[in-house]
Amino acid sequence: MGKVVVIYSSKYGYTKKYAQWIAEELKGDIFELDNAGQKDLSAYDTIILGSGLYAGRIRGIDFLVKNYEKIKTRKLVIFTCGLADYTKFENINNIYKRLVKVIPAYIMENVKIFYLQGGINYGKLSTKHKIMMGMLKKMITRKGSENLSEENREFLATYGQTLDFSDKSKIRDIIDYCVSG
Repeated sequence: MGKVVVIYSSKYGYTKKYAQWIAEELKGDIFELDNAGQKDLSAYDTIILGSGLYAGRIRGIDFLVKNYEKIKTRKLVIFTCGLADYTKFENINNIYKRLVKVIPAYIMENVKIFYLQGGINYGKLSTKHKIMMGMLKKMITRKGSENLSEENREFLATYGQTLDFSDKSKIRDIIDYCVSG
């Protein structure tokens, strides 16, 4: 496995929690994305980038692209953290389709991606995210109850609540991948 670094961006704390757990388990270094540009990534054998997933975007992809030539021979891992239930194929498939649009193909073929379920605290959302969630609620409500998916029903039932699905046991696949040959 060699030397490991976990680089993360976390707006509401869920990604940070997972990043800390992963770094702890792998006995690796950990840096916030905003501070990672000053680090020599060539010193690491495994580079893990974690970010929340916001409207199909992952903060840090630009950083990965910029540094790719220096790190492409390393074991590269991306983990996303979001509200979606990643045990459901439909959710992972939808997220993967979005990621393919924002991650260049030459990186996609050389990176392992993991999905972790975080949470939401409506009280801590930025104004922009509150507006986005409100718009989503309106769009879903307009569908009519007979046309709602299970995910839509869950969204409406929990709208405005604080939910935390983060679970340390969910990092096991990442840990196993990183320690494997």
